[in-house]
Amino acid sequence: MFPSNFKPQGEFNLLRIGGDNDGGYLVESASIEKTKALISMGIGKNWQFEEDFISNKAIEIHAYDHTVRGSFWPKFFIKRFLSVLIGRFSAPYNAVTTYKNFLSFFKDRAVLFFEKIGSEEDGASNLNKTIKRIKGEPIFLKIDIEGYEYEILDEIIVNSALLSGVVIEFHKVSEHIDEIKSFIDAFELELVHIHPNNNRIDEQGNPRAIEMSFAREPKKISQTANLPHPLDQLNVPRKETVNLRFINS
Repeated sequence: MFPSNFKPQGEFNLLRIGGDNDGGYLVESASIEKTKALISMGIGKNWQFEEDFISNKAIEIHAYDHTVRGSFWPKFFIKRFLSVLIGRFSAPYNAVTTYKNFLSFFKDRAVLFFEKIGSEEDGASNLNKTIKRIKGEPIFLKIDIEGYEYEILDEIIVNSALLSGVVIEFHKVSEHIDEIKSFIDAFELELVHIHPNNNRIDEQGNPRAIEMSFAREPKKISQTANLPHPLDQLNVPRKETVNLRFINS
């Protein structure tokens, strides 16, 4: 079970930004309108969230991912070409298309920094550095950096006055319950949605990863949170749904 403050205190007007299943997030609609710039941490092979966001609002985008260089794309191509052996004949073509779209999007519509996000002590770029680089305010943050999110939570709180909204995927949740709980309590923006990633669960039946959406001064459309939301989708369609449980709720 999760602490009670993991549950949004009402229902809000949410939009799904990004693709189906993994990589799509629910965002409070007014926070998109307020946004002047997007900082996106974690890209991989899926930048549909960024594409959808600017289709709703033409803004500056800075993206960060240190993994999408070096052997990343050669390994991607090899895997797709070998998949022909199991009958996936369109995989090589789709791989080339994906790479061409990657080059096009991060040339014409967004700036990509091949940098790791974390603490400066580890030689990574931190949130303060990313904010100084971008011009517009308020800023929307999308964060999916495989556990390094915990290294920048304090910076998110310090810079909260500059933010219109945040979506963040928390990993290894059971090990960081207290950190997440304290972050929600201290953060200036309001929690508007929580979604369980159904890829893995812990021994208590809780998801190992959760997605949380925050917004500045969101308007409630109901006093009761709607969980799961009609726009929610399974991160991994072949796996079972994970039900969220909260203490004192």
